[in-house]
Amino acid sequence: ELKGKNIYTESLKNGLIVIGNEANGIRKETLQLTSESLTIPSAAGNTESLNAAIATSIIASEFFRRSL
Repeated sequence: ELKGKNIYTESLKNGLIVIGNEANGIRKETLQLTSESLTIPSAAGNTESLNAAIATSIIASEFFRRSL
């Protein structure tokens, strides 16, 4: 979610991760069922989105890193 909270500064807890595709994002009906929105901040500051597979791997890696 582009307007989500920074994944690197937020507390992460167990739950279900919902990933949208690059063209359409997450459906509004699905987004309404979520309790938190996270985003991966862009180092360049102007990137709108990442490939869904890349974003998923970054998110999974961050959850794993914090579980160690």
